This record gives sequence, structure tokens and C-alpha cells, in this order.
Amino acid sequence: MDLKWPVVGAIVLVITLVVVAAIVVLAARVHRRPADAVLVAHTARLRRLPRFRELATQQRWLSWWQTAGIALAVIGCIWLIARPQTTDITQNRYSTRDIVLCLDASTSMFDEDTQVTQAYSQLVDGLDGERVSLVLWSDAAVTVFPLTDDYGWVQDELARAGRAFALGDQEYVAGTYLGKERASLISDGIVSCVKRFDLSNSERGRAVIVASDNDPQGGPPVYTLPEATEFAKERDVQLYGIGSADLSFHEDKRATFDKAMTDTGGTFSLLGDDGSIDSILAGIDRLSADEVVEPPKYQVRDAPGWPIATIVVGVLMLIAGWVYALVRSGRLSPGSSSRSTPAAAPSPRQARPPNEVVR
Repeated sequence: MDLKWPVVGAIVLVITLVVVAAIVVLAARVHRRPADAVLVAHTARLRRLPRFRELATQQRWLSWWQTAGIALAVIGCIWLIARPQTTDITQNRYSTRDIVLCLDASTSMFDEDTQVTQAYSQLVDGLDGERVSLVLWSDAAVTVFPLTDDYGWVQDELARAGRAFALGDQEYVAGTYLGKERASLISDGIVSCVKRFDLSNSERGRAVIVASDNDPQGGPPVYTLPEATEFAKERDVQLYGIGSADLSFHEDKRATFDKAMTDTGGTFSLLGDDGSIDSILAGIDRLSADEVVEPPKYQVRDAPGWPIATIVVGVLMLIAGWVYALVRSGRLSPGSSSRSTPAAAPSPRQARPPNEVVR
């Protein structure tokens, strides 16, 4: 704990000590025996009485108690005048890994995209500082939200996407269709997702989590799947695949999807497989990335807690000593106001019967 105005506190302390010294000297002079004092002999016997000793001890302890209370209150005030402060140091660290959630929004995937968004949400729960983006694609690609580490917003958008897919909301994915009767172009979708990474000149770990049924429809894509894989490898992007459960019945499509992912160093699993999310998280953790450490930030704030507590303790000690002194003197004894004066005994004249003759 530091003091903002230590010099002011020191000056006030010196002044206080001078005032206390002056009071002690004046009190010593006042308590000298006056010239007209009445001298009493044989007081030693009085001082030896147990009750006298008890009262004298109580008075000494009360004086010390009140002196300590005054000292604490004064010290707390001087401490508060010096304005105590604390300095908080914060230093943020950021991961330099970026992840694009690359979701096939074709009609054939609608029934499973709700589960995929739930898997994405589970994946985001396991992240720590990585930036995340969501891209929908079919014939064309649409960015739902760019790379961000605001995981609250990410989870809200994933929940919104899950509701849209559950309701079959075509408007939610309207931008992914260009009217050319083409859909689920996985190779073009992968290339579009890879292009969503920014900061191309920085050393960052990059991964694309592709969810698809690998069932292209319509005309030929711009990129073949091997070309898309090579496009990702040239940019040091790892691909991780989450395949539709239907791929278990289409071994050729499953195999090509699997090979495209593993060729980049990623993994492939079917939707619902045990440990699929854990394997993706493990792969992301292995991505080479530098940790960005911000310069430390210093925040100075007042810390009056201890001085105020010292003042309060001192004041409470004074109040307690004052109450004890009143109780001991009998001025604050309980029930003192309710005591009644005993009735005087009747005089003999008042006690005589009215018809008695005095002789």
C-alpha cells in the first residue's frame, strides 16, 4: 500500500506529537500540589484496602483503554489524510489461434445442422482465447459473424442458427444460393472458409472445422476437393471434418472427405461419434501459435479501508470506556430511575388513634 501524500501525513503527525507533548506538560503542571492543599495523614492504610486497590486498578486500565482509543482514532485520521492507495497490475494474454466453423447449409443437411451447431457450441466451450468465425455455404458462402473471441456472442449466434435449421428457415440461408441449382459444393466452401482468415502476415495457428455430407449437387465447382485441400495447406490451415451420419452408408464419399482433412494434418469423424469434439480440441491445442502478451496496465485506486477501520475501532473503544465509566459511577446503573424513596416512619403523634386523649 502506497501513500499519495506522505509529506502531508508526516506534517500532520509532527503537529499532533507537538500538541500531545504540550498537553502532557501542561497537565503535569496542573497536577502539582497547590500551596493551600490540605494534608491528610495515615492514608497508607486506605491504600492497602482491597476495594481501594480494585478501584485504582480499574481506573488505570480505563485510562489506558481510553488513551489507546484516542491514539487509534488519531492514527487512522492521519493515515487517511495521507491518502493510502493500491496499484493493480493487469496483463492480458491472448491466443493467436483462429478457427472458422465451416457449415454446409444445403437442404440435405438441414436435419443435421441443428446437431452440428450443438457440436460447434460444445467445441467453443472448450476454447480459451481463440478467435472463432461462422461461415455458411452451399452454392456461395456467407459469413454469419467474423473472427471474434466474444464467446457469449458466438454462443448466441450458434443457438440462433440451430433454431433456424430446426424450423427449416430458408431465409436464414438465403445468401448461400445463387439460383444456379447448385448446392453442397464442399470444395468451394472450404476455399471460401480458408479465405476468411485475416492477419495473413502474422504467425497464427489456423483451423477450419468443416461439417458436410460431401454430396455436391448441380454443376462442377470452381475447385476440386484435392485443389481445396492444397489451397488450405499452402496457407498452413488445418482442416477438421465432421461428416453427416449418412456417410456411414457411402464409403467413397466418406473416404474422400476423410483424406481431404487428414492430408492437412486434421482429423475426421462422423457426427455423433464419441470423442469427436475432444479430438478436434486436441488438434487445435497442437496448432503452433504465439501467445500475445499485452504490456502491463497499472491502475491506481484509493484504499481507505484500513484507515477507516482503525478510526472506527478507536471511536468504539472511547464509547465503550465512557459507558463503563458511567456504569461504574452509578449514573447509568439499570433501574436507577425506577427506585422509589422509602416512606418515612410515622411520628408518634401521627400514630395515635384520633380519639386518644393525651395526658
